[in-house]
Amino acid sequence: MTLSKEQRTQVLMHPMFSGFSTEIQDELLSEAQYREHHPQHLILRQGDTAERFFLVLEGKVKLFRISADGKEKVVEIIQPGHTFAEAVMFMNKPLYPVCAESLDAVKLISFSNRMMLDYLERYPKICLHLLGHLSIRLHQRLDELENLTLQNATQRFALYLVSQIKDRTEDCVEMDLMLPKGLIAARLSIKPETLSRVMATLRGDGLIESRGRHITIPSVSRLLSEFSAEA
Repeated sequence: MTLSKEQRTQVLMHPMFSGFSTEIQDELLSEAQYREHHPQHLILRQGDTAERFFLVLEGKVKLFRISADGKEKVVEIIQPGHTFAEAVMFMNKPLYPVCAESLDAVKLISFSNRMMLDYLERYPKICLHLLGHLSIRLHQRLDELENLTLQNATQRFALYLVSQIKDRTEDCVEMDLMLPKGLIAARLSIKPETLSRVMATLRGDGLIESRGRHITIPSVSRLLSEFSAEA
């Protein structure tokens, strides 16, 4: 496996690896597996035995579950520089709880759960560091769950837009939606037609302007105040 200097730096800066010595980092990378996938490639299936976890180098990966009635529920969109399936290594019976599919051309690197657990047993301080990282991920998921259960569709989309803003110092911002609208709707647990109505409502109220995936928010503070008043 050959990684570019930039990709190697990207891997080793992640909390999963940054606390290890250079020697252990080299060992982990020497055992790692590099893969490239075309869009819409099924990377792993829900219920498969979990022997490896993954870090996204380029592209985006959709995590989703299939319900008993066969419907797809989007759990998370993994962006470059982030890992997925790492918490599964701590389960008594490690099975992947979700499916993973590439949304576009993806470059991944995967690591052995067995090897990582062996290092964590030998270096408990790094284990605590990793648990802190996983705790942050858990709190993020709980915040998302609260948003989905306590807020209406318009509030969910408004907060989603705000979460995509890179520079929070500006009140008037422009952005391009990173995901197709249908996938955003699934992520927010609403129907695509509901999302279309929500966007029309926000446009009618002067809270957003949109053209395709390009979104302008004339005033972020006004957008937030509209929904804090409803809460």
